[in-house]
Amino acid sequence: MTASTIIADIPTGFIIVAGIVVLVLAVRFRGPMSIAFAALCLLGTWNAGEAQPIIAALMGVAFYSVLALIANVFGGRGEFDSEAPAAGYDYAAEQARLASEYHRRDRESRF
Repeated sequence: MTASTIIADIPTGFIIVAGIVVLVLAVRFRGPMSIAFAALCLLGTWNAGEAQPIIAALMGVAFYSVLALIANVFGGRGEFDSEAPAAGYDYAAEQARLASEYHRRDRESRF
């Protein structure tokens, strides 16, 4: 049984779902994926008879750029984006309310 017959027996729906999952993971982990892609490009040019590390590095940078563009288009508010609007939610007031509630319960538990 060859690899082509194994792949031919896989249902199309599974291949599509697996491809979408791989694309989502590629966008999330774009740094390691770009390094792996560049390494595969280097391996491919090396096996073709003439290793071209500059072309492999350029392909890795291009792959990272495309994945970063996709992440920026479909990405939401980042973790470190403190200037993003909070839609009227006051984080400082909520933190103060939780702190006072904690201290009130702490005082009540002593008696």
